[in-house]
Amino acid sequence: MKIMLLALILPGLICGYALILRPMLSRIPEFQKFYAEADGFWAKVWAWCGKSATVAWGYIVGGIGTTFALLDPIGAMIGDPDLKSSVTDLLQSNPKVLGYFAMAVSLITIFVRLRTLRSSPKA
Repeated sequence: MKIMLLALILPGLICGYALILRPMLSRIPEFQKFYAEADGFWAKVWAWCGKSATVAWGYIVGGIGTTFALLDPIGAMIGDPDLKSSVTDLLQSNPKVLGYFAMAVSLITIFVRLRTLRSSPKA
């Protein structure tokens, strides 16, 4: 149950940090040196995403999908051979979890797409 919650909450937290919190923190004078050094890594990640938040979100959602597809090997790796059945039982016993996840993905996708459209140059 804890792994499932982490898998559902972590992408939203990462997105919130990257889109909202990080730009605010980088403006604070005490953090400017830290973010200037960290920008080397994040600039590479941002370039890898084609400088598009929509593409970055697509990579995150694709990673989540891949993780769910590979639940059997992940369960064997962490020593829980019944991980996939546990996740399946959780989703069948509480389908609201899947609905909430779908709503969160759609809301973040819409937000990121609107942000990209707003920042694109007008012809």
